[in-house]
Amino acid sequence: MGFVSIGSKLIFLVLVISITSIAVTTGLAYNFADTIIKGNIKESLKDESETRGQTITSIIESRLDKLQTFATNSVLLETFDEVSASLDDVTFNTLLEEKIPLIDSEVRSFQLNHLEAGLRDLQIINMRAKPIFSLNEKIDPFTYVRGSYIVDAPTVEFIQDNAKNRLMKLSLPIFSANERQVGVLIATMGSSVFDDVLLNKFGLHETGEVYLVNKDRMMISESLFVENARFNQQVATFAVSECFDHNRSVQAAEYADYRGVDIFGYSYCNKDLGFVLLTEVDESSILEPISELQNRILVVGLILMIIATVITFILSKRISSPILKLRDAAQKLSSGNFDVRTNIRTGDEIEHLSASFDDMAKTLQETISAIGKRENIIRQQEDILLKFFEEKQSSYVCLVDLVGSVRLTASLDLNAKKQYSKIFTDAVVPVIKKHHGISIKIIDDAILFYFPTSVESNDAIKNMLNCCLEISQLDEALNAKTTSENLPGMAYRISSAYGTINVAKTSDSLIQDIFGEPVNTCFKINQYALPNTVVVDKSVYDKAKDLDFKFTKIDQSIVKNLEYDIFIVSRNS
Repeated sequence: MGFVSIGSKLIFLVLVISITSIAVTTGLAYNFADTIIKGNIKESLKDESETRGQTITSIIESRLDKLQTFATNSVLLETFDEVSASLDDVTFNTLLEEKIPLIDSEVRSFQLNHLEAGLRDLQIINMRAKPIFSLNEKIDPFTYVRGSYIVDAPTVEFIQDNAKNRLMKLSLPIFSANERQVGVLIATMGSSVFDDVLLNKFGLHETGEVYLVNKDRMMISESLFVENARFNQQVATFAVSECFDHNRSVQAAEYADYRGVDIFGYSYCNKDLGFVLLTEVDESSILEPISELQNRILVVGLILMIIATVITFILSKRISSPILKLRDAAQKLSSGNFDVRTNIRTGDEIEHLSASFDDMAKTLQETISAIGKRENIIRQQEDILLKFFEEKQSSYVCLVDLVGSVRLTASLDLNAKKQYSKIFTDAVVPVIKKHHGISIKIIDDAILFYFPTSVESNDAIKNMLNCCLEISQLDEALNAKTTSENLPGMAYRISSAYGTINVAKTSDSLIQDIFGEPVNTCFKINQYALPNTVVVDKSVYDKAKDLDFKFTKIDQSIVKNLEYDIFIVSRNS
């Protein structure tokens, strides 16, 4: 064998160790990162798809259950018994006119008791396509005949109104006491609550998107990438076909989305309710961190290999021992021991090489650790999303409701309706703030607000009564404003009730909603107030009867259907 110097051997050894270390480390890091990142994405998308899909399903089923309960309403069934489909038209119409006020009262009560459902319209049709009742829209019976309106099971359809609002149209049969179908109940409800579920980015990648597609293969929610996609963008992807053709959900699938971009996604299929929820993320964004990590490892490895070769060539005899130590450390690192450190102290370039090697090992260790932490963060995000709490407190709940606004604004265009509502809220909300009230929400033509109270002070009830009475005196200014803008006049009713309410808050302590018996009472007694007057229940009267206000009890015969004592409030002057 020919002579080979120790320098050549060391250089060869360094090259072999460096190349091997870089290749093994790169391969291990790439495969490890690929497994972890894709695993995290899979778990995250699966959780988000199932959670959000089940949430939307629960909302729809809850509304169907409420409508199913209303379909068994005694007044409604009595109407179908008395107004038989077999009667002649004159008798039918005569009997129906007597029943319409009772049905209207039951529908209004149902609407008030289920405000969260966002009921826009409710129509009742008998089996001969004759209209029985419509809450808002006039019924064209020929529409139902041509559309085969008769259903023997609940159905769900997503539609869009003239104002581009997404709505749900729920149809379900009405059965008599002997289980014979006598009609169909068709309810149109808002579905804006879905946006809170779909547009929330928690638990999703930067390019992650969650959207809904209906049975017509049309996107019925907003798109992250395409403007005005709702009811305009067709989605005929693999996941959509699997749902509506085979009634199957897709898990961890790679396919082209509606843009033609390769994605990684999950779907939540509910063919019976007419939708599929798609949770998708661009495949390129998933692979980007892995490729970046691979490139950085290669660059760092090549730099270290060059430095080690040069140092070994110049100082072959001095670096034999340190290089062997580096070789051993590299072998440990390549086997997955990222805790290894060389800590060589020679006072020359070998020490620098050792430090660079240790930095590389530390970088790799921190990278792997960061990937693990990211997995934990993703798993915790669902808990963060669901975290909220309720606070109980005694309060005076108030409701100011416009009288007949639907009828008065029926002939107005959308901009005029918005201006009509804006005039009302711009006048009322500042008065609420002035008296330290808290506005909760504006419900179409009504404003719900409340005044927290305490045992030690009567300020809350005084503020509440002064606020309500001041609002009752806004009618002249409001009607002057509407007259100047050629809009209908305004009249409104104000009601208040006292008791313990639940204040629902998110983790950032912003008030979202209030609920409880005082809220229900407020809505129930509001209808007994005269226009531009204030009514309160007995709980408020008991608190304020000794204060400088005048209370007049409403005759019990007027409120005989309610178990409440109702008082009209005015100033003593």
